Amino acid sequence: MTLVLFVYFLVTVPVFLGLALVAQLSRAAWAKRAGEVVLLTGVAALIPVVLDRAVDRPVLWLFVALLAVVLVFGVVMHVRSYRRPS
Repeated sequence: MTLVLFVYFLVTVPVFLGLALVAQLSRAAWAKRAGEVVLLTGVAALIPVVLDRAVDRPVLWLFVALLAVVLVFGVVMHVRSYRRPS
């Protein structure tokens, strides 16, 4: 299962870059928001992968906590983006 999540995370990187490029070139709000969702789901998919490895290496718990903070902050910022005009 962690292999599938890791592969999904790897796939989200070029998809996010492509959507960010489209959003930058066309100023499309849908591309910006889709890129944010792809990035957030990639971070969410990486948390269980690192958590699985953190059982053996306690140093990785810091990375798990950092990913969780990034995910929560990203979700909050994404939800706030719907309140203000794009």
